[in-house]
Amino acid sequence: MNIIITNQNYKITESLNVEVIKTLSGEFSLDEVSNHLVNFFYNKLIIDITAIRNYYDINSTINFLRGFDSDKIIILLNDSEVINNNSFLGRLVENGFYNFTRNAAGVNYLIDNPNNYEDVVQYTKELPNYSNNNYNINNTIKEDFSSISDAPSKNKKNTKQIIIGVQNLTDHAGATTLSYMMYKQLKYNYTVKAIEMNKQDFIYYRNSDLTMCTSIDSLKLKLKEFSNVEVIIIDLNGFDAEALCDDILYLVDPGTIRLNLLLNKDSNAFMKTRNGKVILNRSAIKQEEITNFEYETKSKVFFNITNFDDRKDRIRIIDLLLYNLGFKKQNPHNLGFFGNIFQKNQ
Repeated sequence: MNIIITNQNYKITESLNVEVIKTLSGEFSLDEVSNHLVNFFYNKLIIDITAIRNYYDINSTINFLRGFDSDKIIILLNDSEVINNNSFLGRLVENGFYNFTRNAAGVNYLIDNPNNYEDVVQYTKELPNYSNNNYNINNTIKEDFSSISDAPSKNKKNTKQIIIGVQNLTDHAGATTLSYMMYKQLKYNYTVKAIEMNKQDFIYYRNSDLTMCTSIDSLKLKLKEFSNVEVIIIDLNGFDAEALCDDILYLVDPGTIRLNLLLNKDSNAFMKTRNGKVILNRSAIKQEEITNFEYETKSKVFFNITNFDDRKDRIRIIDLLLYNLGFKKQNPHNLGFFGNIFQKNQ
């Protein structure tokens, strides 16, 4: 019989085809779990990593896992870039935790076919080999993380090209509209294309410079096709293309409902933004209130976009955003009351 400790990955743990003697749901410290499992005997302990308090801190995760027999632990990872990198996974391996996966099939497989050190040693290497030979059709830890490990410069023929991803952090934060507005205003001064991942909302703009892709391979091919373009904007729609982007803008609708939905779903959501920039979009927050927002969310706001009329040909606040991102040809004229915003975000 097995024990499951689950949290944000509950949909995966509920789909497991395993015998379960006990299930714990929520976010726990080691002491809290130990108190629940006194006198329990089990075959495997399946741990959703998001159920570990402060799981994004590798030291907190290892201290938690050391409370149990490493041979009995199967770790269910999430899709966070903080977790799925060699620095984090390598530390797990170095501390004797070899069995981790990101899906139900992997958990089911690892129960009867646990990894040994040789199966996961590649995660301890500074320059891992992600060749096709390392891919396991049973979806165990040998999953292909090449979409995370590729460096942006390796996918560019034009090293001066800038690729910016736009990602909604809160639901419906306006990534598609902002991607188009950035494209439209950059076009005054740069050669630019825009790509939408996995959706076709761009078709409503009826513009041949806007296109779509449905996979990492098709995106790479499109980037090669656009190798002579100065700027590419990608509406990511939840797609993981951090390795291909020079920068990622994480859009936040700062309304109370949207924020609470986000943080209830993932209390560490803002941890995902550490390698990008937080943009408040369609915001009613005043500039002097930004500090309070940053304190409450433990984030750093790069730019605050107030509501604007997207039917206008030129929108100064979008030029201000682009200027702060490094596109100096967008230098807005007559800053006026935008001056304080400009100075804060330089």
